[in-house]
Amino acid sequence: MAELTFKSAGVSLREIDLSGPTAIGPTGTPAGVIGTALRGPAFVPITVATFQDFVANFGNSDGKKFGPMAVREWLTNAGSATYVRVLGAGDGKKRSSTDGDVTNAGFTVGEQQVQSNGIVGRNSYNGANDIVNNSVGPLGRTYFLAALMSESNGSTVFSAPRIQTSTSAVPILRGVLMAASGVVLGLSASNLLVTNNTPATNKNGYLTFASSNGNAGSQIGTVVTASAKQEFALLINGLKNSDSYSNVITASFDPQAGNYFANLFNTDPTKIEESGHYLYAHYDVAPALASIVGTGVTTTVGTASGSFALLLTSSQPRALGLASNGTTTLGIPDFESFTDRFQNSFSPWVVSQKFGGQNQNLFKFYARTDGAAATVEAKITIENIQASTNASNKYGTFDVVIRKFDDIDVQPVVLEAFRGLSLDPTSDRYIAKAIGDTNTYYDFDQPVGKQRLVVEGDYPNVSQYVYVELAQGLKDESIDPTALPVGFRGPYHLVLGGTTIGGGGNILTGSTLDPTDTLGITSAVMRSVKEPAFPMRQNLAVGLTPKQVVQPALTWGIQFELNNDPNQPNKNQKIDASLVSLCKYFPSFHTSELNAWVGDNAGAAQVGGTTVDSDLYNNNFFTLERVEVITQSNDRPDPTQWAVAAYRRNGTAIGSINNTDNTSKGSRFLDPSKDFGHLPTKQYLKFTFPMQGGFDGLNIFNKDKYEMTNNAVHREFSVDVSGQGGTSGPTVSAYRKAIDVLTNKTDADIQLLAIPGIRSTSVTDYAISAAETRFDAMYIMDIEQQDDVSAIVTGSLQNVSVANTTSNLQSRALDSSFAAAYFPDVVITDPATQTNVQAPPSVAVLGAFSLNDRVGFPWFAPAGFTRGALGTVLETQVKLNQDNLDTLYSADINPITTFPGQPRPVVFGQKTLLAAQSALDRVNVRRLLIDIRRKVRQVANRFIFEPNRATTLAAFQAAVTPILAAVQAQQGLDRFSVRIDTTTTTQADVENNTVRGKIFLQPTRSVEFISLDFVVTNAGAQV
Repeated sequence: MAELTFKSAGVSLREIDLSGPTAIGPTGTPAGVIGTALRGPAFVPITVATFQDFVANFGNSDGKKFGPMAVREWLTNAGSATYVRVLGAGDGKKRSSTDGDVTNAGFTVGEQQVQSNGIVGRNSYNGANDIVNNSVGPLGRTYFLAALMSESNGSTVFSAPRIQTSTSAVPILRGVLMAASGVVLGLSASNLLVTNNTPATNKNGYLTFASSNGNAGSQIGTVVTASAKQEFALLINGLKNSDSYSNVITASFDPQAGNYFANLFNTDPTKIEESGHYLYAHYDVAPALASIVGTGVTTTVGTASGSFALLLTSSQPRALGLASNGTTTLGIPDFESFTDRFQNSFSPWVVSQKFGGQNQNLFKFYARTDGAAATVEAKITIENIQASTNASNKYGTFDVVIRKFDDIDVQPVVLEAFRGLSLDPTSDRYIAKAIGDTNTYYDFDQPVGKQRLVVEGDYPNVSQYVYVELAQGLKDESIDPTALPVGFRGPYHLVLGGTTIGGGGNILTGSTLDPTDTLGITSAVMRSVKEPAFPMRQNLAVGLTPKQVVQPALTWGIQFELNNDPNQPNKNQKIDASLVSLCKYFPSFHTSELNAWVGDNAGAAQVGGTTVDSDLYNNNFFTLERVEVITQSNDRPDPTQWAVAAYRRNGTAIGSINNTDNTSKGSRFLDPSKDFGHLPTKQYLKFTFPMQGGFDGLNIFNKDKYEMTNNAVHREFSVDVSGQGGTSGPTVSAYRKAIDVLTNKTDADIQLLAIPGIRSTSVTDYAISAAETRFDAMYIMDIEQQDDVSAIVTGSLQNVSVANTTSNLQSRALDSSFAAAYFPDVVITDPATQTNVQAPPSVAVLGAFSLNDRVGFPWFAPAGFTRGALGTVLETQVKLNQDNLDTLYSADINPITTFPGQPRPVVFGQKTLLAAQSALDRVNVRRLLIDIRRKVRQVANRFIFEPNRATTLAAFQAAVTPILAAVQAQQGLDRFSVRIDTTTTTQADVENNTVRGKIFLQPTRSVEFISLDFVVTNAGAQV
């Protein structure tokens, strides 16, 4: 605001509006909560002041995850909370130096799954006896469903990306399927010489196959194209027919058909055993753009020919990893081993215009959210690209817009926008400054004991969604200052075509299907399967020629809207579902072989005859320099002719374009040196691209492991015989690693620790030890519940036994004043979903602790009708009587119960798990000492490096005394004494640079038992 200047006497009035909302910073010492979340970084402690801040970082509660519910309860009355999100990190150790995989991380396709009893079995959904017969039937594999296709109706869907270079049909990837353990997939081949089209079924819990013909079906399947049905049949060998799932599925390749295979195949990974298969990815090709035909391809088997589909697997044995023929590495991708820890999604490199014939990398984006959720959360548009017109400053400007992944160009949903950015490192709008380039992560790839949080980058993150990585040329300022963002490198893609590195065989081949199927399709066809190209915006026009008009809202680059009309590619306003699959994670972590999924490899040589260079693969590289425009006589783009401007994916300009009047006009590619300073052109200089590769690092086929529940922890630690047991189990390791993060005082300052819903001793004992190590935080523990037969409760159908639950905890012989246990579960309403949820007690108890601290102090008891009232709790899972209350309290378990006449349950106990009788066997006393220790430590830090003299000792004592006096005045202490002088600090201490002191405390105890005698007297007695 400009300074007021008075030139003559008078009164000046102005308004200063400070009524707008201001950011609320965290206050007080936070509670530390560990749990799952919808989004956000993993294993990085984030402190928030409000639940709105929590939602911005981690997403809302969803009625399933207890961590967000606990944070909400705590923040109802508290000023800060620290959250650590967990994801899949395998055994928590560094990845293999041999092959790059992470032990126990992710999943392996077709692996035997752990059942509810902790035992593994092959497709044991259909029977428990298969643990006895687990040598029968193969393990499942990853299958690639392709159709022989040829572009039609004048479309260039295959020719522009150089997938189809002649009239011959090409095999186009349409789906990626994963088979359950004990299941073999095949295609019906009714018009081929295949005599066995009846799938083998699973009987009595194990597989039986037809002895004469083996598994039913073929790697080649017939497609019925009559009446444009595009139908084929998937045969699921090893699956027993049920009411829900059949072992024969007849589906269509037509995305518009009701029986489109993506609508019929199973898309829930947790039901892979029930259905025998899981559709991991699918790629839609509109029938208007391409047909399923066998043109130009030998498709004769005996006397039959026609339209065909392929169902192929890797030619190497299942999940082999390092594929070798005994002497050399074969270089065949492993499509089954997704054994990687979590990772965040990332964009391709954004590139500059050509300098010396080469586009230079400028920057790329990474999601701040770890895991798969970020992949479909946001996309990025770069717009308003403007070259400099200032001779003294050659840097141009541009905008970065973070948009919702599934919005459309004409109705964008902007999540964040950063305007007027620059590549000038001296500018306040330098892209790294404006968006942020800080990457905070937990470094698992260090030896245990040296793992820690790492912070990399020069500028704090401003964006909630992404951070920026700068190319080295930008960092060292070797890139021409006139550089502008004009495109992006080819995204990551699957490696499906070609042969092994040694040329010994195809990368893809058929599995062990019907031996009578003598292939008529050549081997060359088998090794030319291609992933569909990323759809590029062909033009900015809407309507039919000659009435096309430009739609300035459309962006170049990846076209997220579905193109199913070769004459009007921008007609449809529905999102192309294939983009989710094109952005999905596939294995890319192998360090010593050809990966299944490759990218960021411009200039890479062909491998086994297949293109792996992501720029060249399907011509997926994009640049505005390939947009061909009609020019005026001054060689500027004609602002009236943008409706006929066209993107040339192959990089070859036609040289002339028919204008809107259908007369031929001279044309050329956009030239940043000429056109990017031309204002009428500016509104059309924008492009959009996605991010790829987010991965949770979890076993998607096991519901408990995927949701990281206590059941998974319990089974891994207690009964899992899959080789992922003990403390190396992925779920156990994740929670223990998160505890490690919060144990480090330099990374997080907390006063309470909670891991809502996790009750297994493998984690809770570790948390108690961590709280004792910190010595300044208390652990609120959820205990294991047992049923009437002393079995651990793992489901809602089991009755909870108070006696057996109590006995189980007592048998653990816990002895710590830094932990307190509560029972039973409670029912609360999740405000986000408006559903009633059975939640572990720690969720509600955190609310009681925060209420206690708001109306009182930490040294007050967080229990009773005043400070232990649970206003958001509807009821308790177990109704407790007086005997139950006595049983629980005698075992140091704090009950949550409801009393007659009271509307809501209350916490009715405050014992710690300390075995001996002591003042520290009460929660309020332990919290008193934690609070005093924290305050005294803060004072002590001020005296570090001061002279070790009597005056310093006296000053130290004088600074500590008022702290304790204030606690005493607030009813926390009965008496205290502080002694920091020459009697506690000897001359030997002085010579060792040490100050010693003693603080004597007598805590004020709370009233927990009231005994009153009611005496009935006769009329003559004196009262």
